Amino acid sequence: MAQTPLVSVIIPTHNRKELLERAIMSVLDQTWKLIEIVVVDDASDDDTPEYLKSLKEEHNTVQVIRNEVSKGAAVSRNIAIQHATGEYITGLDDDDYWRPTRIERLMEEFEDGFSAVCSYDRMVMNSREVVWKKPTMITLDDLLYYNRVGNQVLTKKEYLEEVGGYDEELPSAQDYDLWIRLVRQFGPIRTVTQPLQVVNMEEDRDRISTADQKMEGYHRCFEKHEKWMNRNHKKYQKYRLKMAGDEPVSWLELFRSVPPKLYVKEITRKLFL
Repeated sequence: MAQTPLVSVIIPTHNRKELLERAIMSVLDQTWKLIEIVVVDDASDDDTPEYLKSLKEEHNTVQVIRNEVSKGAAVSRNIAIQHATGEYITGLDDDDYWRPTRIERLMEEFEDGFSAVCSYDRMVMNSREVVWKKPTMITLDDLLYYNRVGNQVLTKKEYLEEVGGYDEELPSAQDYDLWIRLVRQFGPIRTVTQPLQVVNMEEDRDRISTADQKMEGYHRCFEKHEKWMNRNHKKYQKYRLKMAGDEPVSWLELFRSVPPKLYVKEITRKLFL
């Protein structure tokens, strides 16, 4: 693909200057050169504002928007989308980073009939790393079981605007909710079968969305999309909510609630996680 469309990279951040530097450098190192970076500083009170000021002075492709009071991840991402000028948009969390060919490969795979493109992710945990291998095409049926996309996609700005962006009323699971709405309206999500993003899964890392908000967000996301789910989707969603809440789950309940195609995944999780 000729590198003509502008891709806007949106990055919300809060008090993680060193990690933010790594994330932004991974964007500046992309082989796809027609890129703008839109950073929303969610009221950082460390060295982030000074770093972003110098970054903007050095790179005319960087926009910086500052929230004077913290507004959270969903609001910050929507602000970034509003300010983005690219035809295409992709996101990056400030503690994650990309391989150099990520945008180029995602743009190569984007085409009409798909709502977005994602990739395999390399998940970095406290003591190990694993590659999350996703389906090559993620359908609405797939997503109604669970978030098989992850935290980022590349899509068109007009698609994000048409579905209303991130739901600012959800305290968590805003990405999962958005993927469901994109797929319902514009078609499945395609996956590049290479680990082009490195995702930080360290348990002690503070995030804009806190752990206390997660369960409420999961429940509200389920309730929001329950009307599209069949019996099997609902059983599995309720099973996952129970697991996420650290409630005891019997082996009988596992086999009654989990679709056969996901047995290996859930048996492994029950045994080892």
